[in-house]
Amino acid sequence: MQEKCANIPEAEFQNRIHGAKITSVYHKGKWIITTLSNGENILLSLGMGADIIYFENEETLPEKYQIKLNFNDDSGYTARFWWFGKYLLVSDLELSTEPNTKDIAMDPFDENFTREYFANLLKGKKTQIKAFLMNQKNIGGIGNMYMHDILFKAGQHPQKKISDMSGDDINRVYDSIMAVLNLSREKGSFSYENDFYGQKGGYCVEDFAIGYKDDQPCPTCGEAITSIKTGSTSTFICPVCQKL
Repeated sequence: MQEKCANIPEAEFQNRIHGAKITSVYHKGKWIITTLSNGENILLSLGMGADIIYFENEETLPEKYQIKLNFNDDSGYTARFWWFGKYLLVSDLELSTEPNTKDIAMDPFDENFTREYFANLLKGKKTQIKAFLMNQKNIGGIGNMYMHDILFKAGQHPQKKISDMSGDDINRVYDSIMAVLNLSREKGSFSYENDFYGQKGGYCVEDFAIGYKDDQPCPTCGEAITSIKTGSTSTFICPVCQKL
């Protein structure tokens, strides 16, 4: 294990998980949490991207990885982080106060993330819509890769203030979030990402409406798509369909 990815030394990590059984695996925002039978939890963040690949035996290991976890039948999985990945061990007692995950809000795939919940979440807010949606304390799990199309399909400029949005605007943003994220999930996520069994996703550049298509014509009005700076990230927009 590459210790710069972890929060404790490798030997301690191994001692605390050795012999434990996996009881559940779930996500919180962009984190994958594996609950163990001995009161420990493995917290995995892909950072800017990662390959988390299952292997049946060590003869099928990938060439490069930072983390390797073995099960008692000689199978297991490896993790190769592209950038900023984390692999943490946190006890049940510490989990509710773990700084990396404690403040992450409900994500759009939660059954309680309804249209009414979303409208109430935005009520009285004055911040810019993109900044609000990208803040993991407001909504968990939405990355910038999807934000371009979410706002375009909703007809909203990323710097538009929520206080200037109508009820219909907010409904369109909600519908757009669900449509874009569900399409990606149905297609197995983006094509440059591998799933647990090494299969590429089916969500391709062709599935983007305007994302990463600088200077190409808007599919709605034909105007050239452009990129603007929004805080620490950039956003692709149609300057005609998404007027501020």
